Amino acid sequence: MMAADTESEKVDAQGESVSASQTSDPFQPGAVCRHRSWGVGQIASRDEALGSLRIDFRSKKGHAMELEYAVQTVKVLADDHFEAKIFKSPQTVQEQARKEPGELIRQAVQQLGREATVTRLEEALVPHLLTAAEWKKFWEAAKRAMRRDPRFIIPTKRTDPIQYLEAAPTSKGGGMEDLKEAVGVKKVIEVLEKIQKAQGVAQRQAQAEEIFRLVDAAGQKVPKSQPGQVAELALARAEFAGAIGLPAEPGTTLRGLLPAEPNRLAHVVESLSAGKQPRFVEMMADLLGERWTELFNALLPRASGRLMDAITAKFKKAGRGAELEGAVDRLLRERQVHPDTVVWLCRNRSSDFQKIGGPFLFLTALAVLEKEQLADRWRASRLHDLLLEDKELIRNLLAASAPEEMRDITRAALASTAFEELDKRSLMGALVKLHPHIGSMVAGENKSAATESLVVSWDSLERRKKELEEIVNKKIPANSKEIGVARSYGDLRENHEFKAAKEMQAVLMRRKLELEGMIVTAQGTDFSGVKGDVADIGTVVEYEGEGGAAKRVTILGAWDSDPENGVISYQTAVGQALLKKKPGDTAELPTEGGGKSKVRLVSVRPYRP
Repeated sequence: MMAADTESEKVDAQGESVSASQTSDPFQPGAVCRHRSWGVGQIASRDEALGSLRIDFRSKKGHAMELEYAVQTVKVLADDHFEAKIFKSPQTVQEQARKEPGELIRQAVQQLGREATVTRLEEALVPHLLTAAEWKKFWEAAKRAMRRDPRFIIPTKRTDPIQYLEAAPTSKGGGMEDLKEAVGVKKVIEVLEKIQKAQGVAQRQAQAEEIFRLVDAAGQKVPKSQPGQVAELALARAEFAGAIGLPAEPGTTLRGLLPAEPNRLAHVVESLSAGKQPRFVEMMADLLGERWTELFNALLPRASGRLMDAITAKFKKAGRGAELEGAVDRLLRERQVHPDTVVWLCRNRSSDFQKIGGPFLFLTALAVLEKEQLADRWRASRLHDLLLEDKELIRNLLAASAPEEMRDITRAALASTAFEELDKRSLMGALVKLHPHIGSMVAGENKSAATESLVVSWDSLERRKKELEEIVNKKIPANSKEIGVARSYGDLRENHEFKAAKEMQAVLMRRKLELEGMIVTAQGTDFSGVKGDVADIGTVVEYEGEGGAAKRVTILGAWDSDPENGVISYQTAVGQALLKKKPGDTAELPTEGGGKSKVRLVSVRPYRP
């Protein structure tokens, strides 16, 4: 999302900055808009007096937002913007995606500008317009259309923007001069793609020998520490060769620059983009002979969904599906799998992996989530969301589980640290609905948790909620923007602004989790109904020490401490020492020096605000 840097600057649908004086106020009810975190939504209402909006995001209905903050963080989309049309007329865009995939991509690229990455496009279309499976078919068709149009420049990485030129590029000497002058692997691949688009097969065949010589020479200049670049070049060379009727292989020179040992070659594969990995491993499998299984088995622990598709297809074609199933089963038992692999197995649970698509897969998913939670980077969000949002997944995995199995699964889910409290309750609700007999276990856990709940005043609870809302709606989005700006400064190893912003992100996320946990366990009260016959939460206690000096304290909720005014939390050491004491009883209170001081309660009365 492109946001205005100041209140006087807005961004139009094509990503161009325009001043506020050049455009009418776009933040009107009915307008379709987009927020980086909450996605696309529609402005439902606007309160001029409060200066606020209420926006129905797909993932967050009725979300209230200050207008000033919305101007900085929300982008209003023009009616002809492809995301606005998906929101309002999805069937029309679906038809265009089916009949004119290249045209849809052209519109999206022109409207998104520098944001037009494959990742961003997939985020816009899935699942709001296409399913994951439909996206794969659409993207393959779109790539074919883009390769036929020389005005498209398709990047090698999913995170780099697709470009659409105003006019087809001209090329000297049929593209050969460009190839001779190209510096670096990326540029060589771009020129190869242009030659393939601009020339006929006969012309490309006539120049093939010289083209391959130049490509091989470029590969020989790549540092040995960057074999991934050689792999990209080898793949581009092979695809060029296949397009002109020659064997689709990388050639002797480039193959000699790649590792021959399958385990080392697997590391090279992992350095490629997810879109190129399947094509590269298929090519290398043909060249490795019988050792192709070593390469594929080495890739299994960290395979993406697309790579798993290619691996499965290869083993099935070779009649060795049982061998693959055994290898995956071992990895699951050893918990040596990537979150994306678990996501793939969950989504393909009804296919060739039925035997391992049951309770064991669910427990593995929990274990992988907890393991990833301890890592520096959270990479398991797709798996996390899948377990919570796929309504049929829990049923498919656990419906046939025996009662004893379900008790073990319930214990694991209750003990898991991978979910926030509200999400865990939702997950447990799904388990109880499927297997009612575990309801007593969940109820027992909830009852135990309730005994540890916090008693708090309504005022202090409201203050905590406002703090959480500010962190979620203002501080975290603002910090994310700071991270993006700091990242643009370059080298992250020496980028102090980036490090400081990331550290603040960690602080904010910890406080968010802390507040969410506190609010979930909080029981608000106004302290009415307290009898005042014994010291309790919501009472004023007067006591005197050994010297006869009288002192008065008010015992209130967990978040109500104000020592200067004699207000203490019932959780403090003094509060705990006084609780349940009656007038005339003695109590030992802690002193600042670490000792104990004996006091006698004089009176107890109910607290009145």
